[in-house]
Amino acid sequence: MLGRFLRLLLAMLICQVLILCMGLFLIGAAVVSREGGAPVVHEHSTLQLEISGDLVEYATLPDVPFLNDSAPSLTAMVEALDHAATDHRIESVLLDLDFAALGWGSAEELRGAIGRFRAAGKPVFAFGPVLDEVSYYLAAACDSVYLPPQGKLSMNGLAMESMYYKGLMDKAGVRANMHRIGAYKSAVEPYVRDKMSDPARRNAEWLLDDLWTEFRDTVARDRKLGPGAMDEAAELGTLQPEEALDAKLIDDIRYRQDLEDSFRDDSGNSRLVDVSTYEKAIKAKRGGPLIAVVHTAGFIQSGRNGFNPAVGTTMGDESVVSDLQDAVDDDDVKAIVLRIDSPGGEVLASDVIGNAVERAKEEKPIVVSMADVAASGGYMMAYRASRIVALPNTLTGSIGSFTGKLNLHGLYSKLGLTKDFVTRGSYPLLDSDYHDWSADEETLVVRQHWEDYDRWIGDIAVNRGLEPAQVDSVARGRVWSGRQALDRKLVDELGDLHRAVQVAAELASLPTDANVHTTHYPRPLTLFDLFEERNQLFSAAAAHWTRGVKMPRAAAYSILDWRLSR
Repeated sequence: MLGRFLRLLLAMLICQVLILCMGLFLIGAAVVSREGGAPVVHEHSTLQLEISGDLVEYATLPDVPFLNDSAPSLTAMVEALDHAATDHRIESVLLDLDFAALGWGSAEELRGAIGRFRAAGKPVFAFGPVLDEVSYYLAAACDSVYLPPQGKLSMNGLAMESMYYKGLMDKAGVRANMHRIGAYKSAVEPYVRDKMSDPARRNAEWLLDDLWTEFRDTVARDRKLGPGAMDEAAELGTLQPEEALDAKLIDDIRYRQDLEDSFRDDSGNSRLVDVSTYEKAIKAKRGGPLIAVVHTAGFIQSGRNGFNPAVGTTMGDESVVSDLQDAVDDDDVKAIVLRIDSPGGEVLASDVIGNAVERAKEEKPIVVSMADVAASGGYMMAYRASRIVALPNTLTGSIGSFTGKLNLHGLYSKLGLTKDFVTRGSYPLLDSDYHDWSADEETLVVRQHWEDYDRWIGDIAVNRGLEPAQVDSVARGRVWSGRQALDRKLVDELGDLHRAVQVAAELASLPTDANVHTTHYPRPLTLFDLFEERNQLFSAAAAHWTRGVKMPRAAAYSILDWRLSR
């Protein structure tokens, strides 16, 4: 007891010191961030969009020095492009793709915004030291594309990969007790197989066929290439700048500095304005009706939004439900767009969010906008909306789930650990990590799993105006691109977030000439919010140190487990 008390006391002291340091840091950062007024954007300026590494869909961190130094979010870039299209001070755009790690959906969002900017009669220039397929798919939407002398253009092709753990589990003495619905639900395969099943391979093939065809046809159309030109380029694999220039895939070979020097005025001053600076310069209170955009991203789980080292960004059902309710309660908000970028997660949490969507629909139109991926639990969130808008390259569907547990008895034995039990009831060891399912336990799990799936299929059918058999024929884990999903009536139309906002305005019966604006959820964190969250984080760390962590083993998951390699 004394040792436990001392550990708890030490944890509390450390937390208080960390909280104090964080508070002093945030106060200092707030003071620095308030210095100076709004930046000035001069005439004949060029908006510079720099994408380096991962591109975040939507950022919520406070904009203070040393705290939010990451690149602007996708949302910020799209809004900057749309505003710049009608801003007389912005003459052009420079898209700088510095080893960008983009999803195909994100690239499509930016392509749409670039298209709207060019439609205003303004040019867009793209540069990248190394352009992979998805970066080039974005760059091809621009007026001109440049590579440096030592640059590279990848036409190597596309691949989908999954890692399998069964061999490691066998060596460790771990056995998986799993049930999946259905044959195409590949997320469970790493635990029970050492390679892709035939259905999983077929699914990957039809997705890659669709995406590769879209990539080749779109680039050929953008670059005005002749028949077969893209196939010839693909045969070269990675192209040197001279080869890319000869193939008319780029417009010139130039160093970045030479290109940036072309955006200087007569006095030698740079006319480049980055997105963060431009955002600050154009911030103003806007009138007109509002469309709320509720952003959701990551692995779906119960609780609040957060981060899990095992799965990355997590979407908490409590956070999403709260954001949806705030949008419903705001009288200025006339309709809602739910932006989904998620491969799925916990079935229960996904259904809770789906129910909140259905409740919101009773008050206001709610349109789903699918980003890079809105599959499995992500689709469970979506299908009850007033309308679903998907990007052509969105990965969606994957209607199905898996449930199970890992039997760690063999691993425990290798470690010299044993367990013993005293039980009551019919299925006391159903979720035990020390036993495989008995025949009766497996029968119970399978029966209830199919009941849950049939209920889900029936509800999709009701909401999508289909027969249950129709839904089942495109479900059981099958993954579709946005184009394929439209053909199968899983979504209503193809389009980006801009189009989803338009659809929401139409459903809200707003006048076509209405000056519609968007407001975003979750709200950006204030410094106080961040301070409060850090307090909770340190408290959780202390609890973990003194008590350990217990995680539920019995749960159903609806997850998409494809990784697309470029």
